[in-house]
Amino acid sequence: MITEGFAQSSHIEIENPSFTSMVVGEGNIYAIDKNGQFYAWNTTSLNRVYTSTTTKIKFTAIAKDKNNNLFLGTELGEIYQLNPDDFSIKIHLKLKKKLHIHNIIFNSLNEIFLIVPNVIYDPINNDLWNDFENTSNGMVVKKRSLFFFRKRTNKYFIIPEYTFIDSQDRIWMTKSFGEFGGTVQVFDSKAKKELSLHLDGFNLGSTHPKSVFEDVSQNIYITSGLQHFFNFGDIYKIQDQRVSQILNSKNFSDTTNIISKDNNLFIGPGAYNPKDNKIYISTSNGFYKADIPIDGEIRNPELLFTPELAWDREKLAIGVDMVIKKLDFTQDNRLIFLTSNNGVGIYDGKELKTLK
Repeated sequence: MITEGFAQSSHIEIENPSFTSMVVGEGNIYAIDKNGQFYAWNTTSLNRVYTSTTTKIKFTAIAKDKNNNLFLGTELGEIYQLNPDDFSIKIHLKLKKKLHIHNIIFNSLNEIFLIVPNVIYDPINNDLWNDFENTSNGMVVKKRSLFFFRKRTNKYFIIPEYTFIDSQDRIWMTKSFGEFGGTVQVFDSKAKKELSLHLDGFNLGSTHPKSVFEDVSQNIYITSGLQHFFNFGDIYKIQDQRVSQILNSKNFSDTTNIISKDNNLFIGPGAYNPKDNKIYISTSNGFYKADIPIDGEIRNPELLFTPELAWDREKLAIGVDMVIKKLDFTQDNRLIFLTSNNGVGIYDGKELKTLK
């Protein structure tokens, strides 16, 4: 672990477990750590109000449905519904096989979809999908049997690092392979079919995707970032099957004159805030917000804050991994962000706090 801003210690490790997923509820913020325990903090007091201590259940996914009901998935194919009043759980669904549940997603019809090993799965109708078109990057090679023959194929399913469902019920799933590029898989949860993205010849496999989000006009944004000897970062806008680059960190210029050592930024997850119609971006230099450009690239981004974070080494590049994993907003417009080593951060426009 590479630590910036403070020394590594067991005390920090205890107070800031390594979190893997997060959900912002109506009255609480919830997160799951790598050991399968889940936590809850009150959104008003910011005090931790619950920590699970069970060793019998390892939680691996958390989500809320369209009615704000909360659900927890496990490594053994169980889904529990969480009572936010007393944090008790009751079994909601149990899969026929003990499959690791990586993600739980609800579409606008409140239909449930699961990401389990090698497929997207509909547990109600027992349907599954795994024919997603992936760009070959040298890192993943899949083969399928065809009668007595074997052939290579670019259609398979990769467990994503990041998932997002847009207003058209398309589930966007991304994964980065460090210096070897990445993949973006899209599933239409309403039509129940895999989608192939053909975006004016733009190769999504050449990106290093860190997040997907959507603005009020149904435009899709993909943030891409990598540290491999130097910092790299881009933001792409997808509008009516057309792709435009709205930020290239080589051309980056902020209003604070605080620029990374190589005049470039390592870009992480982003988010759109409908309350101020701005894009929020996490980077190796801190968090920024910016107006959506009508044309061209983002201009005059505003630096909000620069947190002190502990960074991990990237396994598939010469550099560090992006430890900021997700951005979101509370109902009263505070920015929430999930990190892998420093807990959950919350920023109200003036003060940055860490939930412990």
